[in-house]
Amino acid sequence: MCRGFCSLAIVQGEFLMSDIIKTAYICGPLTELLPDEQAVIKALYVRIADAHEEYFGNRAFVPHEHYDPTLHANFLPEDVDKAERNQVCKKTSVLVVVAIAPSWGGGIEVEMANHSNVPAILFYPKGKKVSRLLKGNPAIREIIEYTNEHTAIWGLMFRIDRLSAI
Repeated sequence: MCRGFCSLAIVQGEFLMSDIIKTAYICGPLTELLPDEQAVIKALYVRIADAHEEYFGNRAFVPHEHYDPTLHANFLPEDVDKAERNQVCKKTSVLVVVAIAPSWGGGIEVEMANHSNVPAILFYPKGKKVSRLLKGNPAIREIIEYTNEHTAIWGLMFRIDRLSAI
C-alpha cells in the first residue's frame, strides 16, 4: 500500500509507480551542539526514523545519517546544500521539524519545503521556545508540543499519515 508516499510518473501516457518513494525528512539542529547534546538529539532523530519505518515500511530521511558534520566533514557546503535541497524538494512527502535547540539550517529546510509545497510538522518539547517566524511559515501544517516523547512520536506518525493523504 502506498499511503500517499509514492510519486507517480507518466510513461507513454500511462500512470505508473515511480521508483522514487517519497518519505518524511527529519530536520533539526546538529552542527553547533556540544557532543553530548548531539548524541541525545541524533538518537531522537533515529527513533523518529525507526518509528516511520515501522509504521510506513520505509525509513524517514535523517540528514546526519548521510551528511553528519563530523563523520562526513569532507563534503563541501555546496554539496550538502545540493543534496539536501534535492531530498527536501523532490523526495520528501512531509518535513518533520524537530525544534529542540537553536538551529541555522532548519529554517532553510522549512522554506525549501514551503517553496516545493511539502507540508511540515513542527515537533518540540512542551515549554521550548520556538520562533513565531518558524511557527508562521506556510509550510507548517501541524504543531506537536509534547510532554511524553514516545507517545508523541507515534502521534507524529498519525499526523504524517494524515498529511500525506491531503
